Amino acid sequence: MVPSVSTHHARSAAARTGSAVRAAAFWTAVALPFVAVVLLALGVPLTWIGLLLLGNAAAFVVGHDYRTRPNHEG
Repeated sequence: MVPSVSTHHARSAAARTGSAVRAAAFWTAVALPFVAVVLLALGVPLTWIGLLLLGNAAAFVVGHDYRTRPNHEG
């Protein structure tokens, strides 16, 4: 069965959205350690730093697949 045009566009849009989320998560995972160092230097409570590092780990998990998938767009 051939998928309808609207189904194809919906899948394409979903793929682009997923790619954007992975990209944002990847770059967030890159940037957050620098933020943690600055916050440590400013004397922010370690609880906040711990939460930031948990967020960094979550961003790493979501963004780990960024740029490893082949580009299927034209």
